[in-house]
Amino acid sequence: MTHLNIKQYWGWCKYRYREASKPTFAHAKKIAEDFLDSCPVEVIRRFINRTYRFMSAYRMGLTGKAAEWAVHKQKQHCQVSQRAMMAIEAVLL
Repeated sequence: MTHLNIKQYWGWCKYRYREASKPTFAHAKKIAEDFLDSCPVEVIRRFINRTYRFMSAYRMGLTGKAAEWAVHKQKQHCQVSQRAMMAIEAVLL
């Protein structure tokens, strides 16, 4: 797992953990383990796919907001398309 995958996975688990009732410390530990083990494979796959899109954007030289825009624009693809790159170049020039 890359750094971005780990942050997304941890965020998914932490959100659910915060919503749960934790009457005792032992119960809190048990709930934390349960949520860490219960993240669905489909959710993890989405995190991985999103990470691949960011990696593609970074390889093409995008950074910051431009990379973020390209990733959100290309949700159906595993990498940033040349069309998205052309759109960004048109805005920047």
